[in-house]
Amino acid sequence: MKLRNFHYINKKLLDDYIAAIDGYVYEEETQKLNETNQKTAGAKAGAFGVSGDGKYEKQSSEEFERKVHIIDAAKFDKLFHYLSADEYTPLKYYEALNDEEFTNLNRDDFIEVLVTPRFSKMKELSDTVKKISSLAEMFETITQQSILDAKSEEAINGFSALGKLKSENGVSCVFSFEDNMFPLVGRLDENYFKCELSQFVGQFYMLCKVQKKIAKGQSIKLDEIFEDIKKLPLNREQRRNMPKNLDNPDIIRDVVKGPALQVIPVAIYQ
Repeated sequence: MKLRNFHYINKKLLDDYIAAIDGYVYEEETQKLNETNQKTAGAKAGAFGVSGDGKYEKQSSEEFERKVHIIDAAKFDKLFHYLSADEYTPLKYYEALNDEEFTNLNRDDFIEVLVTPRFSKMKELSDTVKKISSLAEMFETITQQSILDAKSEEAINGFSALGKLKSENGVSCVFSFEDNMFPLVGRLDENYFKCELSQFVGQFYMLCKVQKKIAKGQSIKLDEIFEDIKKLPLNREQRRNMPKNLDNPDIIRDVVKGPALQVIPVAIYQ
């Protein structure tokens, strides 16, 4: 059995997959155990139940039940073994991809990869703004002086609100192989992290499901501010009055170029 240290695990996805495999999902199970006790005492040799050294041995057994909680790690192990044993599309592991392997991947394929994650520029800037805001509040509490002017506070509040709005749909993350070829892009639900986000650094294994292939010459934009506005059914006059450039500002523009994979992360671990 492979022991894993989980940093992220999507409990909802995991329960859905286990329910599809077993036909149900459960959080607890009852185990029946049998415990045997053996007592030894001095006795006359040759008597019934007496060993050759003159000791009387008595055995008793007791049956009892206990309820155990089925943890996410156990559910994941079951899912992992189920995918690995698939006769037609067994789970594949990659530390890098080449053109042929990328071509052979299909939508809905499960893969395990060894990658290094990074959050989107929007997320990184939003976290930096939060730190600056916290430091400014601490400084003001200690010195009774504000180090931020009105415009700075307004900008910080705006970035904080924007970051919160985008994070409601999950945190965009880019996962890179060691050679930085064929990156993977996915969204992570902050509720399912098993660690502080500051500890989410280094190389990790990830089990994920292929959602879409981004071909060479194509790209995917992360955390587009005006993404919803672009989808609005506007008439000709409304479109004419809209700004021509609705892309993110340079400081938070984050574009991943193909060939790449858009994936649904199930679990991330070491």
